[in-house]
Amino acid sequence: MLNIQLPANAQPYNNAYVVHVTPELARKWLEECNVFNRPINQAVVDVYVHQIKSGLWRRTHQGVAFTAERNLLDGQHRLTAVVAANITVPMLIFIDESPDNYEYIDCGRNRSNLDTMRMSVRDNTLTLKHTQTLKAMLAGRYCKSNGKYSNAELGILYRRYFTAVDFAVDQLGDYPNKQINDPTVRGVVARACYYLAKDQVVDFCNLLKGQSQEHPAAKMVNAFRECLMLWDDRRENTRREIYKRCECILKAIQTNEELVGFPSAMGELFPINNDNC
Repeated sequence: MLNIQLPANAQPYNNAYVVHVTPELARKWLEECNVFNRPINQAVVDVYVHQIKSGLWRRTHQGVAFTAERNLLDGQHRLTAVVAANITVPMLIFIDESPDNYEYIDCGRNRSNLDTMRMSVRDNTLTLKHTQTLKAMLAGRYCKSNGKYSNAELGILYRRYFTAVDFAVDQLGDYPNKQINDPTVRGVVARACYYLAKDQVVDFCNLLKGQSQEHPAAKMVNAFRECLMLWDDRRENTRREIYKRCECILKAIQTNEELVGFPSAMGELFPINNDNC
């Protein structure tokens, strides 16, 4: 156990308690003690609820604080999430805090997804492209943005899929054209890593970057490349079309077939699960 050397004048903090906060208690505190606070950010609450329900909630040094007058000073989003999740969780509860502390709470910079992923694997070389690729990979065929992943959950998911994510970023991440170096394309490439031979995926990426034109798949990859260059927006419908075409071409490369069209409706060609990662 690490021995932290404290100065001689260090004093224990007697106003903090570990409490298993039930939904009923959280509701009571919100109704009786949340006299005045900033507006609720529902997106933050949704992240906490997802974290609680998925078993990823952890008691940390950040908790709930009340003033001596029983006014809620900090923690309304956590308490709201407990009520919404309807699950009891442990929290550190501070009482008798100074009401003036409103001016000093939450004034720092929140950790981003990238910050957490870097800390999770102790690797500062990770870039925004890694988080974009991971999210596109997880979103899958319908390209639904999932804003409910907590930082902790993304760290866990990156550790699970890092080989595929890193491979996709290594293949396309440095390419200067953003229309080609697209997060959705990298997400499909990451999924395909679990199904295609490595050299097949490398060939696809090289073709997409304008190399290896003697390859049998050059014609269909070049057509896909032209579409990427023409499509300026990256709204959800466009991302779905990019995803569909990309995975169909990779599937054709895998089976050594010529692609003659794209189906109007289709399922996931490269599903990800714990068995293949």
